[in-house]
Amino acid sequence: MSGYAGRAGPSLGVHQPTSVRALVIDDVAIVALDVCAVHARTSEQITAAVRSWVRTCVVTATHTHAGPCVAFGRVGGHDARVHEALVVAAIRAVEEAASSRRPCEGRLARGYGAEVARNRRHPDRAIDPPVWRLTLRAGDLVIADLVSYPCHPVVLDASNRLIAADYPGALRAAMEQAHPGSVCVFLTGAAGDVNTGDPAEASYAESGPGDRTPSAADRIGRHLAAVALAAEEEPVRADGVRCVRRQVLLPFARPDAAERAAQVRSWRAQQRTAEAGLARVLQAWIDWAIAGVPDDPAPWTGHITALDLGVPIVFLPGEPFLETAAQIEASVGERVLIAGYADDVPGYLPPSGEYAHGGYEVLDAHRYYAMPAPFAPGCAERVAGAAVETVTAARH
Repeated sequence: MSGYAGRAGPSLGVHQPTSVRALVIDDVAIVALDVCAVHARTSEQITAAVRSWVRTCVVTATHTHAGPCVAFGRVGGHDARVHEALVVAAIRAVEEAASSRRPCEGRLARGYGAEVARNRRHPDRAIDPPVWRLTLRAGDLVIADLVSYPCHPVVLDASNRLIAADYPGALRAAMEQAHPGSVCVFLTGAAGDVNTGDPAEASYAESGPGDRTPSAADRIGRHLAAVALAAEEEPVRADGVRCVRRQVLLPFARPDAAERAAQVRSWRAQQRTAEAGLARVLQAWIDWAIAGVPDDPAPWTGHITALDLGVPIVFLPGEPFLETAAQIEASVGERVLIAGYADDVPGYLPPSGEYAHGGYEVLDAHRYYAMPAPFAPGCAERVAGAAVETVTAARH
């Protein structure tokens, strides 16, 4: 299972089957997988296979921490058999969606006051991100709902050993119950620093604080669906769908071999008295260091995709913070639906101001992501700038 280095072992069963969903709008496919992270190899394999049906394909992860390991060694091991099954399912989903396209009317809604998302790095900072809903109708029949919310799907903690979608699973089920015959595709927003209230370091233990049960995930998912359904709709006026994809290069901070050696000694010392979950996290960090880190790693290359169908939808790689989403909206000058975890997830993208605060997302997460170092300060701003340029290009 993927998402918690402190988890005691592999899955013991299935609470919710791993879901693969596709929505095709015009010649653009949006694919959502119930996994913690997608790798560029996965996105490229799916995209290459669906080119006869669509021009552009974006592959996203819901970022559930109760899904299988399929990211080629990032955020856990890699199960090639499960990965292949997911790829096959994604290709079939796109083919089925593309072959059943029909003229639709779009209705957009943004619901506030969910009171679910919390800034896990700065609990004193109140946030109220909207629950987005884009409903596509053919006459009176709802064909699909695209729902997005920026909150880590980590209601289930490391003690959970059952495969599950976390709260997005219950959200989708509630939406499809409200609109019989429809398909709900969920996109996790800019949730790098957002969850239901626990610090990221709480995941080092097998059991986190609070109610971290399947019933809690179900309750939260259904509540978010209710907020989405109650939000006031407005028509989406589009004279066609335009899509633009741009490349972005992100440098890493320079690794320090001497510091890394000292850290390994410290981690081994901590393991002697650490609780079981933390001891496993420390071992993952030690394994990362022993595997070797290049002295001067090449920049990471990713992509940003903007889809304009009357409202801009932007797909960002990695784990962007909520501040980055706000920066993009402010620069564009209008509302923008921003999804993270798209096409490649190499780790967190903290805004420059967050580096002074340290913490898991800034200092530690790159090891679990099998990256050579954290991304350098300024990378989040580079992503935001490229996103604004991509939206602008898609709108003209």
